[in-house]
Amino acid sequence: MSRRSILQALAASALAIVLGACGAAASPSASTAAVPSVAAPSTEASQAASSAAEPSSAAQSLAIPSFSLPSEAKDLEALLPDKLCGETATKASVSGASLGSSAGSEFLAGLAALGKSPTDVSFAFAFAASGCGAGIFRIAGVDQNALQSAMLTSVQKSGETYTQSSVGGKTVFVSDKASQSGKQYIYFHGDAVIFAAAPDDTKAAEILQALP
Repeated sequence: MSRRSILQALAASALAIVLGACGAAASPSASTAAVPSVAAPSTEASQAASSAAEPSSAAQSLAIPSFSLPSEAKDLEALLPDKLCGETATKASVSGASLGSSAGSEFLAGLAALGKSPTDVSFAFAFAASGCGAGIFRIAGVDQNALQSAMLTSVQKSGETYTQSSVGGKTVFVSDKASQSGKQYIYFHGDAVIFAAAPDDTKAAEILQALP
């Protein structure tokens, strides 16, 4: 397989990871659905509850488990804006080892063919409740022109068109398909693919101006 073909395969995997992460993060998960309400206890029940030494099993069952997002590439997280569309951004990141295992064998094989390993890969993304998002996907040392060419070839094969435009002072490629997060904006910086998601160009410009 030629270097160009390898990069195209990697680009397809990278694009799925990059754009999929933003949409998934911006969507509320099933686990955050409304918590069932509990009827107010009667006076007798309240008195009984106040005298109990231990909380009831029913009360214990209402506890909501906590969770934390991964933060394995803090250097990339630091490059992402703290605010997205006027809201505080939630950030997360994964190292190459974690990302490689989730991306599958094809992605790992492509890295190996380029003389790269999962340790050369890192990905950070930020999202807000509004659906606005941003992210950086990096393969350390990959040539920018080769990465850009491969990525754009991959999206064209998928039937999606990215049109070159200037937004927020950056030359970006804008998708012709809107997602739940709005429009997708991509540009290339060194060995990284940088993206933003926003409902319109005005809000996208604010995000893009805060990115490298």
